[in-house]
Amino acid sequence: MLLCSATEEYKPTPICENFTKGCHWSPDGTCLLVPGEDFRLRIYELPRELYSGKVSSRLILHPLKAALTVKEGGVVYDSCWFPMMNSWDPSSCCFASTTKESPVHLWDAFTGELRATYRAYNQVDEVEAAISVQFVNSGTEVWCGFKGALHTFDTSRPGRQVNTIYLKKDIPNITGIVSCIRENPTMPGLVAFGTYSKTIGLYKDGPLCALKTASGVTQIEFSPCGMKLYSAVRRSNEMLCWDLRNPGVVLYSIQGRQADTNQRIQFSISPDGNVLVSGGTDGAVNIWEQDPNMVNGEQLDIKQTIKLSNDCVNGVSLHRYLPIMATSTGQRICDEELERCRDNSVRFWWCGSTD
Repeated sequence: MLLCSATEEYKPTPICENFTKGCHWSPDGTCLLVPGEDFRLRIYELPRELYSGKVSSRLILHPLKAALTVKEGGVVYDSCWFPMMNSWDPSSCCFASTTKESPVHLWDAFTGELRATYRAYNQVDEVEAAISVQFVNSGTEVWCGFKGALHTFDTSRPGRQVNTIYLKKDIPNITGIVSCIRENPTMPGLVAFGTYSKTIGLYKDGPLCALKTASGVTQIEFSPCGMKLYSAVRRSNEMLCWDLRNPGVVLYSIQGRQADTNQRIQFSISPDGNVLVSGGTDGAVNIWEQDPNMVNGEQLDIKQTIKLSNDCVNGVSLHRYLPIMATSTGQRICDEELERCRDNSVRFWWCGSTD
């Protein structure tokens, strides 16, 4: 059931297509972070009527309006919440973003003020823009991905990077641009990162292993138990679930979504790890249910497909505590596709029962 939506902020203009670029619920579940093609990051608050966890079929909510908008100086490459974020503690309410030709910024999620700047320098001492960013070790470190390197920062000490990990030198058999970074939820310090050179690396105080993929990696996520790693790649309808107890072994292939595009099509895992959802270029959200009895190498097929838009659903995010799903839609449209239906929006959906 559709609860509310935001469309006014994302209307295309002659100079900007203004589509969304994914969505991320905050760790405490109070608000949603959405980067856009117009160089802005917007925060939407969860309506108070939904906190009870019960919804009437007669409930009418006002259209979503951004509670906070932060303007960056260029195209937003990546963004992430501070993992210890709690709205009762304003000092913890912040998020990081990385954009074209700029250092990494740490923003205050209440005021929109810039709290800190993290500058990464390359081998000729020039400031570089990170392609990916992620907090590690309970938010005490900021890890950033670059071409051929990972730079790490001390969150409490803005400025220059503390450490640099060179892919080819320090992590053999892995090269390319680091497109995404994630930390294992049950093993602090164990970091996985994907590259556009068809590789996933695992690192903890040194390289652990490398996993080969069919194309450039666009997203990786650990399961809540920390024993599995999910990956999605460019121009592929397939996602993979890797068994971290046997590195390199694919538990199963997840098939069925429409994602034949270079654009990142986000997937999300339920808090209990039993359900996986993903958007697609066909405007549908696909749902898979995990089967504990599956044999290694089997195929996991779609349990349910729900058509939610006439445009690409590029982002999905499942709420941690409530049966609510957020979606973001839109995509870059080429000249020959100008007649294509546009739907640049952010929407909240109720996935539970109604009164």
